[in-house]
Amino acid sequence: MTHYFITPIHENLAHLWEKVYGRTSLPVKYPYPHLACTQRWGDVPVYYLDVTAVPEALLNRLATYEARRLGINYHEARHLVHHEWLIRAEGCQVEKAPSPETPSWQAAFPFLPQVPLRPSLRKLRPVASF
Repeated sequence: MTHYFITPIHENLAHLWEKVYGRTSLPVKYPYPHLACTQRWGDVPVYYLDVTAVPEALLNRLATYEARRLGINYHEARHLVHHEWLIRAEGCQVEKAPSPETPSWQAAFPFLPQVPLRPSLRKLRPVASF
């Protein structure tokens, strides 16, 4: 599975990301921005944060940030953050993460390289033509 990261292009946006996210590179679900209608920014292109690829500490940090910004309790903000987190596409560039050396399924089946492959014992039937 391919992972994509976005990084800010401008230095002032990078400082803002350091303040909000604690980092300047974030994993996103899709490599292209989607047009979203938000209350905060209106109709803008956005990236969706890949909440499955970020550490739990970052989600806690975002929930705290959102709770303060909206004036809601932490648990409600945590639910919102886990549901989806939008990042404005303006001023960002996408980078493809390097793919791992081994296929992703090998970790789930470590015994697979030891399984000997042998030819099929079934005979192939001729295909009937009409």
